[in-house]
Amino acid sequence: MSTRVIERNAVVPVHQANALTGEAPFWDERTGTLWWIDIQGQRLLGFSPKSGQQQVYNLPSMPGLVAARDQGLVVGLEDGLYGFDPSHGLGACLVPVEADDPRTRINDGKVDGEGRLWFGTMDKTGSGEPIGRLYRLDRDGMLRAWRSDVAVPNAIAFAPDGKTFYFTDSRTRVVEAMRYARDSGEPSNVEILVRYNESESPDGACVDAEGALWIAVVNGHRLERRLPDGTLDTIVELPVSRPTMPMLGGSDGRMLFITSQRRFLSTDRLNAEPLAGDLLAVRVDVPGQPMSRLAFL
Repeated sequence: MSTRVIERNAVVPVHQANALTGEAPFWDERTGTLWWIDIQGQRLLGFSPKSGQQQVYNLPSMPGLVAARDQGLVVGLEDGLYGFDPSHGLGACLVPVEADDPRTRINDGKVDGEGRLWFGTMDKTGSGEPIGRLYRLDRDGMLRAWRSDVAVPNAIAFAPDGKTFYFTDSRTRVVEAMRYARDSGEPSNVEILVRYNESESPDGACVDAEGALWIAVVNGHRLERRLPDGTLDTIVELPVSRPTMPMLGGSDGRMLFITSQRRFLSTDRLNAEPLAGDLLAVRVDVPGQPMSRLAFL
């Protein structure tokens, strides 16, 4: 099977925010808003495709994820999970996370089909030490560490049937696919879906309605659509070298949003990549799947 290529001229900027590290796009179908974050800029950003409205909220520390709950959103900050409502701003800390460790912060997270939140933590000091963990926040409100010795947690995503869980520690350059028991929330049978070379790293990911995994490839100038068996189906060429995470949304679910990073780029590279740090978008054929909400916060 030949790999389809979507050329970079099909990709357009939709929210020009100059984020140091744009990340964690989340499509909120209730409000028609694409939420995303600027990690080092400590901002929560919102974009409405229908109206073109852009929103910016300053945060007290570096954010790492955005998820939905019945009463608005949950934002993962350096020391825990916080409630957020656009009308009232940031609320109280709902769940402390490694609040006694000043070296770490939250990075990446998704809600499974049963309303549990999976997310990671990582070193924020620049040491690169694998002091992070992969957590599951269960329906009983208990926070459980499922994996330790994590450097950069990413690519957390679930198949539409809830039976496959994806994850990468980006330092390994390997994307894992695991069987997932929805009843218990336990992954098992870890397999390698795809391995990247030493010059590239897998970052954030999302899954479409056909169960294919969209992956951002840092230093690769591209997104990849991988079928459940790992076959490379589609490449989206990008005008940025450091894409960070895709998310499907829009009125019909076929708008593929892409966050990107300007951090770590030299002046010459920034001049060559004026859209680095912006929210990009491209139309695709297969829609996304509805995003699950936290069931209890």
